[in-house]
Amino acid sequence: MSSFRRFFRLLGIPGLGSGRVGENQLGRIRTAMLSVLQAHGGHSVQRVAQRVRFATDVEALWYLRQDVMVALSAIDGEAAARRQMKAINSMFKGGLPGSMGPRAHQRITH
Repeated sequence: MSSFRRFFRLLGIPGLGSGRVGENQLGRIRTAMLSVLQAHGGHSVQRVAQRVRFATDVEALWYLRQDVMVALSAIDGEAAARRQMKAINSMFKGGLPGSMGPRAHQRITH
């Protein structure tokens, strides 16, 4: 079975081949997201926390970052939410397919 995981990991197929490392990363990211949400109450925050709690893989958590950011921004403001999310964003390094990572944004000036 481990040879299949290695094969799928080499192919870069999400969710396959991640094994123990992926589970550990998933748990760390989930815990970090829930801890920033736990400090706040409210129905919308609890809904987001529930979605984080039941996310099945790192990719699902990657897409939930925006929902966590919106929930935190509504309570603490955007600047504080960005500071809290910065550490969480860095936890995704190495756990996502290359096309899903953060992109460098370039400003267009005339």
